[in-house]
Amino acid sequence: MNERLRGPVRAALFVVLCVVGLPVLLIVGLFVWYGIDKATGENFDSVRPADMARRATDRSQEMYEASGLTRRVPSVPGGGDYSAAANVLSADYCHQSGIEGIEDTPEPRSYRMYHEWRLNAVTEAEGTAALDRLEAHLKKTGWTVTDHRKSGDDWELRANKGDDDRLSFTWWSHWKTLEGFTGMPCAYDPAGAQGDDAADQLYPPVLRPAQR
Repeated sequence: MNERLRGPVRAALFVVLCVVGLPVLLIVGLFVWYGIDKATGENFDSVRPADMARRATDRSQEMYEASGLTRRVPSVPGGGDYSAAANVLSADYCHQSGIEGIEDTPEPRSYRMYHEWRLNAVTEAEGTAALDRLEAHLKKTGWTVTDHRKSGDDWELRANKGDDDRLSFTWWSHWKTLEGFTGMPCAYDPAGAQGDDAADQLYPPVLRPAQR
């Protein structure tokens, strides 16, 4: 081959190899990454749902005492009456993270536990005072308050600790209720229950005001 042509030909071959080879390598790399990610599972603790439910309700009880509210919240399902008291446990699926998350499929044997409560017949003055006391308690006990504001005619308070522990409280002007929500981290159930099945047959205790 003519020496003057040898250099351009080599350069052209190099370009072709890069154009063709790099995408192939990237695809192979993604498949390998996906396989490793899927095989290793998620970094969730293994916790029985009943134990996680107890942690959630203990946390809600701590917050209820800090709110300064003086009535009990019975263990009752919420139903469709948003002006009535409620106190209920529920659970949801946890989804895979990393490249697996592209599939948006639940992680097997995993769940996230929630505890929700609602106190009825709460005036705005009572509700906002309770939220102020809660904010002070949250800051004192290491929570990060991410929101405390008026939203329309309602009042909201939100906090988290790390990526997965969440708390929120809302005073609803329309129903005159104060709601609390405790969200726990994802976990694996050693017995294999997942999603909403993890909260089956679990009932929260009565929320009680602080002893005076």
